[in-house]
Amino acid sequence: MSAYSDISDAQFENVNALRSYPFADCGSLQDRLGRCLPSDVIVDLHFVVPAPQDGQLAEVSMTGVHISRSMVSACFVSGSNALSVTVSMDEFIPYFPYRLEQLAGSSDAGGIVTFGDFKKPEEPETYFLSRAIVHPCCIATSDPPKLRRFFDPRSGSYVSGDAEIDFSGYVNASREGNSFKINMEDGAAETLASECLKISGADNCGATPISSINGVRPDSEGNIVLWFH
Repeated sequence: MSAYSDISDAQFENVNALRSYPFADCGSLQDRLGRCLPSDVIVDLHFVVPAPQDGQLAEVSMTGVHISRSMVSACFVSGSNALSVTVSMDEFIPYFPYRLEQLAGSSDAGGIVTFGDFKKPEEPETYFLSRAIVHPCCIATSDPPKLRRFFDPRSGSYVSGDAEIDFSGYVNASREGNSFKINMEDGAAETLASECLKISGADNCGATPISSINGVRPDSEGNIVLWFH
């Protein structure tokens, strides 16, 4: 009779409290002490995580849940990424999506968790879980960008996000599809050349160039390598 009453009261916002979703059927909400986390504690999950480099499907697991009359929290892992959420009971709203915060790993991992209208325990309870696998349809993957920022090793400053790149004179920059092309304006090389380069002859700027050392001449790049022993 109780089963019929529960099903008859099922609504859009609490129907997940009557089934294993958003967790996979192959997983388990049983903790290491043998207790089972009530299915109405977490009723919805959604994640976006970096795609695994080995081509495998991304997997997310819930590792712990803490419930008390003061707060509720949950922790999740996906590869080297860890996410968590903590909500004070003074501000707790059932069936409200809470954003997960990053604990470790990539900044490209994120998600939301929705708690149900569960019964608050008289004493604090902590569940440590090892098989609470999130259902695959709740997980989306992304390919993180390879270029994160432009870094200046001399000053230690960097630029990230939406940045505009300007070029000084004598440089032409154009975009062709997803590629950028940079070239010098006509005559720029001659205009920007140093005074020494403008003077012809072997002793330009008063310096005599080295053509060989002990009979050893430079390579095609003009380099002579000296080894000191």
